[in-house]
Amino acid sequence: MNQAQVDCQQLRIKHILYKSKVRSVLYGGSYDGNFFSSYGPVSTWFSTVGFVVYQDLLELRQLYALHQNIEKLVVQLINLYQSGRIEQAHDGFKEVEVKSEEFLNLLTRFEGKLTYAL
Repeated sequence: MNQAQVDCQQLRIKHILYKSKVRSVLYGGSYDGNFFSSYGPVSTWFSTVGFVVYQDLLELRQLYALHQNIEKLVVQLINLYQSGRIEQAHDGFKEVEVKSEEFLNLLTRFEGKLTYAL
């Protein structure tokens, strides 16, 4: 496995962890403000790996924009949950699932592009 594949695998794992943590919060788990901040694992990957190594690739910018879109949605869902609108938050999680699938598909294309570039 080359370094680009390792980097992509790390981002994939961090994204799946992020989505799992969102689900956990929306179903009664504790909210960790640091995890959902710009110091969280996905955001940290972008700032320490993505934009350092792959900054010239369009797919990286698309991945980052999609993650930011997911983050905005998550903030809305957590606010819904915390204000007692639990069913709405649960229903909104379906959109997170859709966007997550889009993120993972784009990440696979990104990884493929990196693999062929080597």
